[in-house]
Amino acid sequence: MDRIYRTAIYLRLSRDEEGEKESLSISNQREMLMSFIESRSDLQFAAEYSDDGFSGYDFNRPDFQRMIENAKNSEIDCIIVKDFSRLGRNFQKTEEYMQRIFPKIGVRFISVSDFYDSNRELSSSERLANPIINLMNEYHVMETSQKVRNVLEYYRQSGKFIGNRTVYGYIIKNKQLEVDPEAAKVVRMIFNLKIDGMNNQAIGEYLNGLGISCPLEYKIEKGVKAVATHFRTGEKALWSPVSVRRILENPIYIGTLIQGKTTSLSYRDRQRFKKDPSELIAFENAHEAIISETTFLVVQDLLKRDTFCGKNLSKVYTFSGFAYCGNCRNVLCHRHSKGQDVYLECRNKECKCKGRIKEQVLTEAVFETLKKHMEVILNHSEPAIKSDFMQNLNITNLELKELENQAEQLKKSQDNLILQKENGVISEKDYTEMYEFYSNKIAKVEFEAEEIRNQKIRLLDCADEIRNQYEKYFDASELTRRIVVTFIEKIEVFSKTKIRIHFRYKDFFRTDGDISGT
Repeated sequence: MDRIYRTAIYLRLSRDEEGEKESLSISNQREMLMSFIESRSDLQFAAEYSDDGFSGYDFNRPDFQRMIENAKNSEIDCIIVKDFSRLGRNFQKTEEYMQRIFPKIGVRFISVSDFYDSNRELSSSERLANPIINLMNEYHVMETSQKVRNVLEYYRQSGKFIGNRTVYGYIIKNKQLEVDPEAAKVVRMIFNLKIDGMNNQAIGEYLNGLGISCPLEYKIEKGVKAVATHFRTGEKALWSPVSVRRILENPIYIGTLIQGKTTSLSYRDRQRFKKDPSELIAFENAHEAIISETTFLVVQDLLKRDTFCGKNLSKVYTFSGFAYCGNCRNVLCHRHSKGQDVYLECRNKECKCKGRIKEQVLTEAVFETLKKHMEVILNHSEPAIKSDFMQNLNITNLELKELENQAEQLKKSQDNLILQKENGVISEKDYTEMYEFYSNKIAKVEFEAEEIRNQKIRLLDCADEIRNQYEKYFDASELTRRIVVTFIEKIEVFSKTKIRIHFRYKDFFRTDGDISGT
């Protein structure tokens, strides 16, 4: 009596193959294999194993591994697949299973489309052809991987968003980021709270107190599949100093898109590693900004400063991280005297300075000087931009002109190709190759020129935004933390009567008056 094999059918379809061929679909694989079993008297259906959406290169597929375990436990003794590629597209591992593992665990293996049956003696041509088929199956993975890399790189260069999930504050539509009004409102709140003096811990607690969902919970509420649920420490994830800082540091909120931060060595090695920062591409003006560039830069400056918050206080002091000893350059610390007066003093024991001053005296002096500075800027400044800012703009104009000239010359050279072909100077083949060469060069130059134009617009917009800040706070009645961090770079205290103020934007405008902060 012939042996009856307890037969398992194995089905697999990767995400890359879903739209490729109808014959590769899971349902069609199943129908084909079940028909094959019914036509054979020595096969008896025992189980179905299916890995839908899994790459054939990686053999750590859940149902495949379960099938192998069941085979080792003698629950099945025959495995059939549509073709070798359904078993796998890793040449080395596929050959290992066919030549060593399956025979070792006593499993008969059948590939229907390849007319392969391990119970049958193979011809010399089959012994040669089967490894070649498996090698070509791996080549398909390599080719697909390279195509995907090329497409993703094209999207990055075009400023399109290529992720499946985006950051808090944006939604994805047609590979472009669009502002999510509800979340964007919270993002702006976080930046404003930071500028107003709140530390990251206090901002998180404030948001939690308002019942505002953190990014993870917000995505879940919006029906977005979230995988980072391990950040939860209770029933619901909360805002933390880390989640606040991530938002404050992300340039995506000023319209800058940085993608491709991690990569793998090849399709053979799936392990991801971080790219060197110099290799990253920052695509500016890729989408609508939520935060202005000047606000973002001020916050980045704040994140680098020593802004100690007093005990049981949710906000830092007005001058925290901005007042320095004029002698040793150390940050001045706040101290409450017995009379409840607040002083800023140098705690450096080796510094024999007189860097101690009442906070109220410093506040009045800084506010008075700042008012004069603002008045000079608003009443006497010209629209023209000054110093490094103007130099950068001039360099931008020169670069743009040079690129425009390059594009014009390339187009002329491309037009001359037609005459050269008609006069028999170049062949049809050379014409096609050279025309394509010039087309690629022109596209590249025009892309760079467009980037320069966008940079020029940003430089001019930045100057306008800074002037708007001066107009906004000119009529302020008191000195606040927001005003300090917006307009002041550093305050040096030498004594009660000698203070030097370094203004953040003093070089951005031409002025006729003296705006020294000493």
